[in-house]
Amino acid sequence: MTTTRTQSARFFVSPDDIRAGSVVYDQDGAMVGMVRGVSQLTVTLERPTGLIWSVPYSRLRPGTEHEARQLQTLAKLQRVRRRGLA
Repeated sequence: MTTTRTQSARFFVSPDDIRAGSVVYDQDGAMVGMVRGVSQLTVTLERPTGLIWSVPYSRLRPGTEHEARQLQTLAKLQRVRRRGLA
């Protein structure tokens, strides 16, 4: 199944399916984040802005290609902002 911008991928069935570094969508926070780690049933996510939060794995789905690009764009914006403040 190809996931497009408008389609939602299925939610994860097990925390074992989630890997550090992968892009996921948090249904509760309505945000895309990168997985920092998985601890039992909880997944810790991070955004390029430095926001870190935890969410139950069952509330996550794999991020789409579009969402991964959004996260990359946000990371690029953060780098530009940091240079401007230095």
